[in-house]
Amino acid sequence: MIRILFLIPESDRLVDGNYLRFTNELLNNDCEVFLCLVDSLALSRSQITASGWNVTAPINDGDPVPSLTIFTLDEFDIVWLFSLGQRNSFLDKFQMLYTVGKNVRFINSLDSIMHLKSKYFIASMPEIIRHPETHAGCDPEKLLTIIEESPRTWVVKPPAGSLGRDVFLLKPGNPNNRSILRYLCGQNQDQYTLLQEYIDEIENGETRVLFANGRIVGQYKRHAVNDHRTNLLQGAKSQPCSLTTEEVDYCMEIGTLLQTKGANFVGMDMAYPWVIEFNVINPGGLLTINQLTGVDLAPGIIKQLGMT
Repeated sequence: MIRILFLIPESDRLVDGNYLRFTNELLNNDCEVFLCLVDSLALSRSQITASGWNVTAPINDGDPVPSLTIFTLDEFDIVWLFSLGQRNSFLDKFQMLYTVGKNVRFINSLDSIMHLKSKYFIASMPEIIRHPETHAGCDPEKLLTIIEESPRTWVVKPPAGSLGRDVFLLKPGNPNNRSILRYLCGQNQDQYTLLQEYIDEIENGETRVLFANGRIVGQYKRHAVNDHRTNLLQGAKSQPCSLTTEEVDYCMEIGTLLQTKGANFVGMDMAYPWVIEFNVINPGGLLTINQLTGVDLAPGIIKQLGMT
């Protein structure tokens, strides 16, 4: 029997989403599933441990987290990371995960999580991934100069941010530009800030494409409502969509690239032909597509990932 560990964020109760739906699907396929809290990772006598529990029956949204037991990661066949946990301990957790035995398979490789989560990777491969003009740095004055010397509109945000937080739209001449950049770069100018050209195509919506083992398994479109952000948690609206032939061909090329990086379950945000970002931690989509279309993608994704 395959033993699978999901590393999830700390919470008093379970939340409907990827780990919950994949857990229930794996239980239906007679797999042994464990949920552990990512921030409980620790080193003990040369072994990496985590605190969690063995799931023996289907779980539901709102279920309380039960009593926890300590497990060693080497006792599992598959580890799937669904959260980075607390930012301050990110490096420690990753360094511990890198020491886990070679017999343990990570659904998304640690290298892919480390690099694809960042927007820098997209900018490093212009021959495959078409992306808006991008700059990054810690000096707000240098970033301000780029904005003010250009007639274009720019999006500024943290390079590894998520959930649509701290994302601003800046235009040359805006008196708040300097203050926003100083805020993002931090009081000591020790926080990197990403500056990305605003693309007009985003006004037609942004498409979230889900990949499993390099294959397209689902997609939907998001439209900004309250402001420029297309993140659903920031009030954007979603709708079902299909991909054009050109989009499918483009995504298949990118899916092949993702596989070479060990990224096997990925969400990509695209305003064709522009790629905005990748999510290799916990890409939204299963719940949204289920709500929009009634289709449950979990069985197909688990099968595509070769977990059953």
